[in-house]
Parts: sequence; C-alpha cells; structure tokens
Amino acid sequence: MVGLFSCTDHEVPNPGEVSRQTVAENLKSPIGLAFNAQDQIFVTEAGTGNQDARVSMVMNGQTMPVVTGMQSIAAEGTIEGIGHLYFHGDSLYILHGIEGMIYSVKASSLNPNQPLAASSITRQFVRPFVDSLKLVTPLNSNVYNLTAGPNGDLYITDAGTNIVLKREKGTGKLSLFAKIPKVTATAEAVPTGIVFDGQKFLVTALSGGPFIDGTSKIFQIDLAGNVSDYKTGFTTLTDITLSGANKPVVVQLARFAFAPTPGFVPNSGNLLNEEGKAVATGFSMPTDIENRGTNKYYVLNHGSGKLEMVSW
Repeated sequence: MVGLFSCTDHEVPNPGEVSRQTVAENLKSPIGLAFNAQDQIFVTEAGTGNQDARVSMVMNGQTMPVVTGMQSIAAEGTIEGIGHLYFHGDSLYILHGIEGMIYSVKASSLNPNQPLAASSITRQFVRPFVDSLKLVTPLNSNVYNLTAGPNGDLYITDAGTNIVLKREKGTGKLSLFAKIPKVTATAEAVPTGIVFDGQKFLVTALSGGPFIDGTSKIFQIDLAGNVSDYKTGFTTLTDITLSGANKPVVVQLARFAFAPTPGFVPNSGNLLNEEGKAVATGFSMPTDIENRGTNKYYVLNHGSGKLEMVSW
C-alpha cells in the first residue's frame, strides 16, 4: 500500500484503511506522551486539581505512577499545570508550566513499584529567567513542550511568552532562542509542539483566542533563531511529530464554535499531514502525537483521557 507519507507526502489513506486501537483509558487530563529506550510508554497527567499531577507508565492497558505530587490547578473548568515530557540521554525531562520549572530524573530510576515524589528529584526554575526578559505585559510564562537539537541542547516552547528557550547541555544555562510572532494582527501564536528535523526546528501554534479557523500554523526556525512560516491555514495545533519521510504530522485540538454556546466542539480533533489533509478525525482534544514506525502513530486525547494507536 502506498502510505500517506510517500515521496510527495500528499496522499491520505483511503476510507476504511485507518485502524484505531485504544492503548489506555481513564488517564487524568493527560498532556504529554513519550517513549523510553525500551519503547515503554510514559505520560504526564494534569490530575484533578488536588496536588496530584504526575508522570505515569502505561503497560498492558494499566496506568502506574512513577513520579507523583506535582501541582494541579483547576481553573475555568480545566485542569492546568504539568506540560510535556522528553527522554534525552539517560534522563527524563518534565515541564511544569504553573510551577515554572523543568524537572529531570534518571530514566533508570523510574519504577512503578516505587514512585518518586516530585520534591525528591532535580528541579530547575525557568520562570525567573523568562520574567527577566520582560517580553510581555503582564508577565506570563507557560513552559509547555521540548525537544533536543544540535549538540544535545534542549529547546523549550513557552506558550505564555510566545518564545522558544534554549537550555544548554551540561550546564543547564537558559537563553532566548527565538521569538514567535503573532499569527494575526491581534492573535498571539501560543507555541505548542516542537521537533528538530536535522536542519531546522518546526513549531506548531495553537493560536490565541478566539481560535478562528485557519489562523494556526507551523513555524520553521533555523539554527540562528530566525522564524518564518512553514505551513499555514491550520486550526488549534497542539503537537507535531515527523513521518518516516521526515515530514510533519500534527494534531488539531478542536474546532471552536461561537454559537449557540461558545466553546470547543467535542470530538473535533484531527490528525493531519503537513498539507492539512485529515488522516484520522474525531479525537477528543488531542495534545500529543508520537511516531512509532511506518504509518503508526500514538495520539493522546486530553478530553477523554484515552491513548490511541492509529495505523494504516
């Protein structure tokens, strides 16, 4: 079968060719998804608003905490706090937007039989550095997602200040790498997902309210931090991964309806290729996508608390 991401990366599977399998359910407001070197699944869960954000391992459909006790905030009907996670070298890095920090822990110490308290693992405050830049008024920061770039440095999206930070390998020194421009004259970008394709970074934009269809985009950032449009015309993008052909695959959170009651339309999230073609639809506010083989992707549904595998 000729897959979606063949030489042109324009084709989509025929109706009925896409298979969706539930990997785990009942996750508590999940945000981030990562695989370790042994191909084991880990997720961040924002919790219930009761100091119960955590990192969990998913195995055989079961969810087992490995890091617990992170801040969880209930605000305006949603749960906020923890961000994405990323395995790099021998460590797992975990972002927490409300706490304004990046946690790190040796991957080998993650054990569902002996969960670690968040207070016991290494932490680095990021918020003070972001605030020192004085880029927005009032000051705002939400470190959200991260990836590794050249030389093993980490690159972090801040959805509150609309920037990408660089964290140097070894020293942990923070610096401003790129400022993400507005997607319209009035709407902030709100950068979410980030990947490095070997030559440049690709960053998805959620876009700020009122979440007009077509105002989200994929930005590209060169190694000098110069930002430009890569692809436009998307809606509420929350994450990005790369296909086997090294092309972007993204997830759309949802469509926003203005009537009869303003809000995100349930189960209107999509998995899209770089041209905006739908590969699979009907997701419940997806916030993470990971490529795990030819035409095989894992999608994390924040709304329903479900982790799915999509393949064709």
